[in-house]
Amino acid sequence: MQTDLHRNTAFILTLAVALGFLLPEPAARLELLVMPALFIMMAFSMAGIDLAVPPIRGAITGFLISYLFLSGLILILAASVIEEEALWLGFVVMAAVPPAVAVVPLTRLLAGDVRLALYSQALSYIASIVLMPSIIYIFAGMAASGVAETAKVVLLLILLPLIASRRIGRLKIDPAHPINFGLFVVTYIVVGLNSGAMAKEAAGVLFIAIARTFASGAVVYAASAMAGVGRPQRIAFTLFGSFKNLGLAAAVALLLFGHTAAVPAAVCILTETGFYILLSVLGGRKAASPPETSGSTGRCCLSDR
Repeated sequence: MQTDLHRNTAFILTLAVALGFLLPEPAARLELLVMPALFIMMAFSMAGIDLAVPPIRGAITGFLISYLFLSGLILILAASVIEEEALWLGFVVMAAVPPAVAVVPLTRLLAGDVRLALYSQALSYIASIVLMPSIIYIFAGMAASGVAETAKVVLLLILLPLIASRRIGRLKIDPAHPINFGLFVVTYIVVGLNSGAMAKEAAGVLFIAIARTFASGAVVYAASAMAGVGRPQRIAFTLFGSFKNLGLAAAVALLLFGHTAAVPAAVCILTETGFYILLSVLGGRKAASPPETSGSTGRCCLSDR
């Protein structure tokens, strides 16, 4: 039972969010663990992946879903709902950052196309070196020092984990355990650092957080299904259409625009956690379906419904 809980990502994320609200004080002291935890997640997520033939078309699609569809939706919703400038700037930063690093490990945990997610992620992070400061400059009205930060993220969370994964793949370690450990650490720290401010902000932030996570993810999944995209690819595209790098967004917003600007990223941590839990529940139902009514092999994945 204990091992099952270690593998249960929905339980791990729920526990991290709960502890972030109930016991937020240690989060400030543990902030330095965010980068190592993200590194571990990425390295184990990429272990064993065949990198020989990159799915170029799929990678471009994932990139466009994140930076054209999701970023555009965030900016439109924020411009329509948010009046406080600091919160608007926080959503601008959120739209500017690349997809969540967790997209790759979550794709793996949901039995999606990890190689597609990896290449879409890599393309998004490389493009974000230009896109991130450009979007912040255009919509926030000021130049931002996002290039160096994003370049560091590309190096530490894409290139180096990829190199390390070639050796990690030879180890007999269940990747679910280190991936879930990294998710727990990052989620707890981000929620803990922003728990006080999150409870005070207007409902408009929560409305946008729900729409840009649940509604956008549902739209991408439905559109992919209608286009005849296979379920593993649908899972990856759905995550690119609903998850942003909120740790980076919170850090950049805090650095450039102050404490209140980090609140949107912290609130979206909650909705992204809830959306992953929903996906894992739907995947569990699919896996539990009788053989005669499902083509599932029993692995965790999104339901066709």
